[in-house]
Amino acid sequence: MPRVSISLLALGVVAGIASFAWTADHLPLYSIRFLPYSIRAFFLFDSILAIIAGILFILSFRLFTLKIIYLLEVIYWWINYLLLTLTRVFPAPLIGRPLPVTTGPALIAFVLDIILIILSTTIYIFLTSKR
Repeated sequence: MPRVSISLLALGVVAGIASFAWTADHLPLYSIRFLPYSIRAFFLFDSILAIIAGILFILSFRLFTLKIIYLLEVIYWWINYLLLTLTRVFPAPLIGRPLPVTTGPALIAFVLDIILIILSTTIYIFLTSKR
């Protein structure tokens, strides 16, 4: 197993915790009864993906040799960020109108998305630049 720096492992743990925080922000949205089931199912599915992403980040000490995982993490967090921001400007899928800009879960998710994009990109760049 190749040696990995402690700071890179710490980044993986911090990113995993941030991913779990993102899940904690979105999972309660599944229980909002007035939302259509398809939207609630999306929140549940996306929360499950974020849990898996968090586990992969925390298990980074075993998975750093699989660099593609971290590229997929970067893509996943960018998709989440773009879905969040673009549905505030353009009509949201399944709803047909832009979603309201709120200071609740959407703001927390926005900040966490940016943090997770930075962390996953940093990890991926560091892994691909090592020889």
